[in-house]
Amino acid sequence: LLVSKELGKHLLEVEDLLQKQGLLEADISAQSERVQALNAAALKFSELEGYQPCDPQIICNRVHHVRTCLEELRELAARRRQELEDSRQLWAFFQEMEEAEAWIREKEQILATKTCGRDLSSVLALTKEHKNMLGELGGRRALLHHSMKKGEQILAKKSFSAAGGGGGGGGGIQEKTREVWLRWKKLEEVTGLHQQRLQEALSFFQFSAETDDLVAWLQDAYRIASSDDFGHDEHSSQALLRKHRAVVEQVEKHRGAVLALREQLALLAPEHRQGVDVQIRVVEVEQLYGEVAEVAVLRQQWLQDALAVYRMFSEVHACEVWVDEKEQWLERMVVPEELDEVEVVQHRFESLDQEMNSVMGRILDVNQVVQQLVDGGHPSSEEVRSCQDHLNSRWNRVVELVESKKRQLSSVLRIQNYLLEC
Repeated sequence: LLVSKELGKHLLEVEDLLQKQGLLEADISAQSERVQALNAAALKFSELEGYQPCDPQIICNRVHHVRTCLEELRELAARRRQELEDSRQLWAFFQEMEEAEAWIREKEQILATKTCGRDLSSVLALTKEHKNMLGELGGRRALLHHSMKKGEQILAKKSFSAAGGGGGGGGGIQEKTREVWLRWKKLEEVTGLHQQRLQEALSFFQFSAETDDLVAWLQDAYRIASSDDFGHDEHSSQALLRKHRAVVEQVEKHRGAVLALREQLALLAPEHRQGVDVQIRVVEVEQLYGEVAEVAVLRQQWLQDALAVYRMFSEVHACEVWVDEKEQWLERMVVPEELDEVEVVQHRFESLDQEMNSVMGRILDVNQVVQQLVDGGHPSSEEVRSCQDHLNSRWNRVVELVESKKRQLSSVLRIQNYLLEC
């Protein structure tokens, strides 16, 4: 049993042989105690004095022979144990390599059927799965390196020869290691390519999502910028203009994002950036931004014009209130004949001249604003012009009244001065 060359043809068979070897070693251990007891008893006969049933030398030789046979048996058992252990190590190596190959084949099949997703959410889910697979790959790589190190140790001990050349001996170990390692490198290459495709798909769908968000924002901005609400008075127009300026600022801030679309498109993988749909999409976004920017500028100008109109109407109203007041005062005023009263009225006209200079400046500003609105083709040009003409007419009326009253005062003053001289 101990000189048998049967070392097993696979790991389970070696394990069975090792179990039998354990039983045999236990039996040898048990017999060793028996042999020691028998030898001790036999040696007593070699030490007798007087009558000796057997030659003491024969007894000693026999005891030595039995002891030597037992030692040889133990050496054979130890050698057999080592050979079986080496065989188990060898077949364990091959089994680990087979398991590694099976795991590689499984991952190859999985990668062969994997897609890169149809939208951003599916790509993100696949990317998460792939990240988990990379974690498995790292753990399996460590196990494979450990198994390959075992193979190197077996080759270093050359124990494969004792295992009956299991698996083809040292050449089998090297061939198996090379075969599995090549498949592993191929798996890593395929995994890297799939990760690259996932990243390219992720970049594309992120680009598409950001483009869609940009289009949605531009459409909303266009709806706001194309509004025909310009307010109904100075306060409302001022509020709308303030809000619109904020919109214009946001439109300007988005200019960089629109301009960057071309650069982002150029960074995509050829299969994504060369698609007709995505190129048309970029052109549509650029055109939409141009329309939004143009409409925003126009609306801002229209709001400014509306504000200018309402301010002009407010200024006209204030001027007309003053004109009404002065017109009524002038029409009711009777030029006095007494010198003292004439001087009082004359002082009032001096104050009136200062007021008229101030009002005239405001009217000139109104005329300038009206001219700008008319030249700019404002839709309310006729109404504005009519308001201007009415104000100017009222102003001219006041001026005429003032000049008339001043002439009357001058006449009264001349008469009073003449009378005083007389």
